[in-house]
Amino acid sequence: MLKERIDYLCKKKNIARKDLVEGLVTQAHFANILAERYPLPEDLAEQIAERLGVTAVYLERTAADDLATLQRAEQIFERLSMQASSIPEQEVNDLPDRDDTLTIELTTALMKATYFQQLNDHHAYDYVHQSYLNFYLDKFGRPDDILLPIPLLKALGFYKIQHFRSKHQYYDVLHQVERWIALLQTGSETWLTAQHIRMEAYVHTKQFEEAKKTFEQITKQVYEQRWFHRLSGLYIIYSGYCFSMKFVQESLTALSMAEAHLVYAEHQSDMLSAIMNNRIIMLTMTEQLEQAEAEIVRFEEIVDNQPEETKQNMLPVLLIYRCELALATKDWALVIDYIEQLNVLSLHHDQQMAVTFYESQIALSQGQSERFIEKALMCLPYFESIHQSTRLSILYEALAVVSEDQRRYKEATHYYRKLVYLLRTS
Repeated sequence: MLKERIDYLCKKKNIARKDLVEGLVTQAHFANILAERYPLPEDLAEQIAERLGVTAVYLERTAADDLATLQRAEQIFERLSMQASSIPEQEVNDLPDRDDTLTIELTTALMKATYFQQLNDHHAYDYVHQSYLNFYLDKFGRPDDILLPIPLLKALGFYKIQHFRSKHQYYDVLHQVERWIALLQTGSETWLTAQHIRMEAYVHTKQFEEAKKTFEQITKQVYEQRWFHRLSGLYIIYSGYCFSMKFVQESLTALSMAEAHLVYAEHQSDMLSAIMNNRIIMLTMTEQLEQAEAEIVRFEEIVDNQPEETKQNMLPVLLIYRCELALATKDWALVIDYIEQLNVLSLHHDQQMAVTFYESQIALSQGQSERFIEKALMCLPYFESIHQSTRLSILYEALAVVSEDQRRYKEATHYYRKLVYLLRTS
């Protein structure tokens, strides 16, 4: 680990390793020190540290794995592996970015990045990577069999899982979660989180029998441990499983069960938002539009009683629900009105892509072929990256038809092939 820290500091200071040890020790001897064949002498540590602008202890303690170090790293991992919305951002920001031991320092950076990712704080997430994490991920992040202290391995595993979840790469999620679970204490809260993620991944990869088994395993553990605060989240995931199996009524019943158990939940507002979001989407997708409208109105009433900041944050979400309903009934005037409202708001990337999709459909309805193609190609890569089959089937078919009408037969064939492949694999 000393080699990686020295290399990182050299990169930050823009100094070559040979220049770092010039006049102090031979490069060959220093290479043996970094390979841990020889210890790092105190006097050499002091001289190198001075050149790098750090303390000698920062170099000498780099690879420390004493009990206090491992316990502190474990505490950071356990705390930040909780639901991100339950952790005050100030608490996360207050965690020191630098520590004499690389185990604590890197664990902190990994868990901070994962926290910011879950909050969709792209600026903070990118800063952690560009200023620090990218270097160490290049060294430690790629091989799965790397030997690191257990708390750091846990943090790295959680980071990888959340990274692949954000990209909807659920086969990779499954691979990582299996390795992660092996590091966790069976029956612990973090182990239960891992099981939730495993079930989610099974649903997304259409391994429904495995998803069902995992649900039964989690349910048994929840009741044995009397962790009733986990029930709402469990039923939300089970609802997604049922919906994937096309058990629509059972999926809606599971959401009702999730809502009924909110009394035990630790973060009721977040859970309620997830329940209502999923219910609105399910009702809209299954063309139960009156019920979807009623749920949107109910959600709007709940949001209206929240602080002003929360209301502003939720406004784009509610408008997108409205867009979906208007799109389902082809009420283009309403879609245009909602888009105009959305375009003056600050939107996340996924929300902006939704707006671009709506704009493509408006252009298509108005016979504006070139504008449709422009907007469709702007959002298509995003929906392909998250494997959003509903959006993709609409875009592929429309792009194929419009290309055919314009006698661009090569492009039309390309999109028809994509559509056929999508329908076969969905």
